[in-house]
Amino acid sequence: MSDSEGEGERSEPSEDASDEIEGRERGRIAAAAEDERWPLLSLLRDGGRGDLRWVGLGGISSVGAQFISNLDMFIIGLAFDAMFNDRAYALPLVPTGWIPSEPTPQLGFTVALLFGLKLVDMSLGILAEYSFFLFAQRTLHRVRVDAFDTVQRLDMGFFDTQQTGEVMSVLNNDVNSLERFLEVAPNLGVVSVSMIASSLVYMALLNWHLALISLAVAPVLIAVNHWYGARHEARNDDVREETGVLNALLETNVSGIQTVKAFGGEGHETDRVERQSAAHRTASWRANLVGVRHQPSLRMLAGAAFVATLFVGTEWAINGRFWFLPGTITAGELVPFMYYTQSLVLPVRFAAWVTGLYKGANSSAKRILGVQRIEPPRDDGRTELQTPEGRVEYDDVSFSYPGTDERVLRDVALDVEPGETVGLVGETGAGKSTLLKLLQAYYDPDEGTVRVDGHDVRDLSRASLRRSIGYVAQDPFLFTGTIRENIAYAVDSATDADIEAAARAAGAHEFISDLEAGYDAEVGERGVMLSGGQRQRIAIARVLLADPPMLVFDEATSHVDNRTEVLIQRSLEEVTAERTTFVVAHRLSTVRNADRIVVMDDGQIVEQGTHDDLLARDGKYADLWKVQVGAVDS
Repeated sequence: MSDSEGEGERSEPSEDASDEIEGRERGRIAAAAEDERWPLLSLLRDGGRGDLRWVGLGGISSVGAQFISNLDMFIIGLAFDAMFNDRAYALPLVPTGWIPSEPTPQLGFTVALLFGLKLVDMSLGILAEYSFFLFAQRTLHRVRVDAFDTVQRLDMGFFDTQQTGEVMSVLNNDVNSLERFLEVAPNLGVVSVSMIASSLVYMALLNWHLALISLAVAPVLIAVNHWYGARHEARNDDVREETGVLNALLETNVSGIQTVKAFGGEGHETDRVERQSAAHRTASWRANLVGVRHQPSLRMLAGAAFVATLFVGTEWAINGRFWFLPGTITAGELVPFMYYTQSLVLPVRFAAWVTGLYKGANSSAKRILGVQRIEPPRDDGRTELQTPEGRVEYDDVSFSYPGTDERVLRDVALDVEPGETVGLVGETGAGKSTLLKLLQAYYDPDEGTVRVDGHDVRDLSRASLRRSIGYVAQDPFLFTGTIRENIAYAVDSATDADIEAAARAAGAHEFISDLEAGYDAEVGERGVMLSGGQRQRIAIARVLLADPPMLVFDEATSHVDNRTEVLIQRSLEEVTAERTTFVVAHRLSTVRNADRIVVMDDGQIVEQGTHDDLLARDGKYADLWKVQVGAVDS
């Protein structure tokens, strides 16, 4: 890198340095709620159901606290005029007979009154904090759970095109941003409005003509705050997008750390993270530029109003009049008046802070709503699959993965009888696993129909369909926890005996017993503490314990040695005897004893029959078999 390039890398990004960020196309998540006018309000309306009463209670308490808090200077001003300027000591809503006529008793009365008001102020403030916090946490709980539940129910096509890290960014970063807003902004917003409103009320009671002079700057304040708010939202949108991309990159790299190390790609991956982190830094810097200018601008305008009020009020008090303004103003009125004018600066600063929090939360709400509003390709079916027999039909099925035009399956026709074991073989990319994904309704066929017991799988509820199909993948996923918990994942009522029986059937009991903690041994994240073959046997045990009427083994014994494979196959022969079973295999010995072997090539079924029949035909299957047994020379 040249010196000039290095210098540019070290310098802070300018405000105009992110044309790429501004022009970047919004991701699918943000685009799903792009047209939502008030995303935060929509999210709170749904997530805050049943708890809005706490907002009302908190708002009333906060307003009362601020009016009482600001009342003290009003009382002090009137008391000073009564004690030092020989004016009548009269308070709104307080009977005249309660107020002493002499200065010393008046002072005692004022102190006692202020002390009592502070106790009420404190009590209302605590109630407001409690109410707003309760609303925030209950709402966040619902939003977080609803968003996670929605993500779990999205179609597999969504996860094929969406990076895991970006989904995690929504469920974590965006929900946390919403939490910061809900815990601070509602109460602070009410406090700001109440401080302004109470100050204006007391200013008007003291001298409404002078109050109008202080308010002259209000339209400018509102316009400036609105302008900065729009900038906040646009730039926070960019920050959320860049955060999602960065998290996705980090999640991918950490998950694939073994591959990175195997190919010496540490430097390359660091460069990629550095570039994306720089883009995130630029977006954050630009958002921060708006924030650091927002509050000072509003404070300057509020300060101008204070100076103008100070000049007019002082001239008026000294000369007994000011130009065309009628009446007089005393020092006892001017001092609290100036206090209220100066106190307007603090809520203006609060308003800037709340605006920034709101715009950030609005951007996060847009992404959370985006997840919740991504429509699945179809609605869930309404027919429950009850006591399935296991008859499966593929009726001229063709399929391409979403976003591609390449046919993965072409006019596949296959009928499978209940209890039949079908082996699916063929070269990599022939469409074997895809065929079974359609059976489990992870995708819908583009053409044709997949049926189970005569029902189109699109008409079946996905939950009932998938409960009826036990699936074991080539690289099975284990959850962080113990072996016992992973085997019993789908059966809450499983006993220790049930778990051990399933493990024996899967050929897993022997190695589990050899572990120090046995069935209570931790498997680690994604089962990292176990070998590939051990993970597969636990996954098979998990399926066998669930006892579904149909089974799908997608290269389920690819990671075990030949001896273990034979033991597992012997155990499974009894288990699969009465169940419809699909076995995807590259190792043809795995499906040699299947009732039928289906050979696929380029998305089509080219042969089917028993092992001996297919060898006798001397076709595609026979070629694959010869290669595996070493009968074909180079």
